[in-house]
Amino acid sequence: MNFHLTANLALSLAAGALVPLALAPSNLWPCALISIALFWRNLKQSPNLKQAITHGLAYGLGYFGVGVSWVFVSMVNHSDTHWLLALFLSLLFCIGLSLFYAAFAGLFHHFKTLHRFPTLLFAGLWISLDLLRGWLLTGFPWLYIGYGGLGTVLDGYAPIVGVHGISLVVVLSGLLVFGARIKLHFRAAIIVSLWVVGYCLSFISWTHPSPKKPITVTLLQGNVKLEEKWLPRSLAPTLRYYMSQSYLHLESDLIVWPETAIATYWDHVAPALSSLNDAAKMQNTQIISGTVLRKNDHPEAHYYNGLIGFGAEQGQYYKQRLVPFGEYIPLESWLRGTINFFNLPMSAFKLPPHAQGLLTQSLSIAGNICYEIAYPQLVAKQAALAQVILTVSNDTWFEHSLAPWQHLQMAQMRALENGKPVVRATNSGVSALIDATGRITDIAPLYQSAEITGSVTLMTGQTPYNTGLNWPVFLLSMGLMLFGLRVNLSGFFPNRVKT
Repeated sequence: MNFHLTANLALSLAAGALVPLALAPSNLWPCALISIALFWRNLKQSPNLKQAITHGLAYGLGYFGVGVSWVFVSMVNHSDTHWLLALFLSLLFCIGLSLFYAAFAGLFHHFKTLHRFPTLLFAGLWISLDLLRGWLLTGFPWLYIGYGGLGTVLDGYAPIVGVHGISLVVVLSGLLVFGARIKLHFRAAIIVSLWVVGYCLSFISWTHPSPKKPITVTLLQGNVKLEEKWLPRSLAPTLRYYMSQSYLHLESDLIVWPETAIATYWDHVAPALSSLNDAAKMQNTQIISGTVLRKNDHPEAHYYNGLIGFGAEQGQYYKQRLVPFGEYIPLESWLRGTINFFNLPMSAFKLPPHAQGLLTQSLSIAGNICYEIAYPQLVAKQAALAQVILTVSNDTWFEHSLAPWQHLQMAQMRALENGKPVVRATNSGVSALIDATGRITDIAPLYQSAEITGSVTLMTGQTPYNTGLNWPVFLLSMGLMLFGLRVNLSGFFPNRVKT
């Protein structure tokens, strides 16, 4: 491998590593534009398919090596996995995700000479591969480059075409600023138009406040240490914290406990909560907790990561998107028991036994658990009928890494896409109240026991994204790839004989 190729591969690796810097918690959004431009440069200069794919793989390794470095943190600190093995498994995970960018680079190299507008091909391919990554094998909808547009003039696109639509504008902007070989004034005009349209769209209110008055919401953040959470001796003090704080906040309309707040089955703990349930009913206070639900109507019990509503209204929700290895073990008969990482507590959950609706009707709450908030379409389908989106999580697994802030940013984008407020309760942070524009109105400190109470305005109506979901941006990305494609159709028709 010559020096020039090595330097360019290092550049692709660095370009990929810039993307997480454009997202939370750094939020240095210009890094996204620079990343796109550098990747474009290397792919345009790749002399053959092999080098293009290698650049794509290097870009993906930089992208995910930095962006999902919290996988290593989880394995080393919370599953007693040796750091060398954790490093190997994390690298394997990143390589798997990098294959999307290797495929992207290979396809771009193959078709760029057949396309009149390679910048449009690049942008269309990028979004198509993003959509595939969020769907294939249950999907990994994390670290989309469009999250870097949150809080900028591009916010106006979110209620129409979602985070993928913002990704498309970011990719096109990066290409136009640094890469496209067209006259400067044309590039400037297109970029200004894209960003001005986003700014103007942000003034449209697709949803509107409910006739009901704003509700008071209290989020409880217990900050129970992960290594102690599932120990029998921790059950009583944890239950005492959530019960006592709930009694102190019964003047709130809604009290939310985090994911699996009480580390036992709901049917075990429900009798101990009967007095709190009665008191909440009298005060017309809704309490919602993450919990473990189980059904014994099978040859063996089935367990579900769920939400339970009690007090003012009863309700249940079963998690629809399970985290591989964290909540279920792929190839379980082979992997279970090989290392501690494959024996994590509660890693044998099942998918819901029936279709999921709103968690509660009186407040019209759309429930989501942890990883589910990362799925734009999943959230949008339920949020269309809801007045508020609720999400609970336990990000203690990731400690002081990028993950808690990335997770919070995704919740902000879901609020913006759906025009509905989001209430987010976590065990250790970041718990927050988010308004319908994606703005954080109240936030709890990370890794501290905390209670936050704030006012939340319920919203009704639907955004265009609730109706179209990802279909408009998918069709647009396909159109960008096909528009300008030089296709030789002569082989499909017999030679005409002149007469």
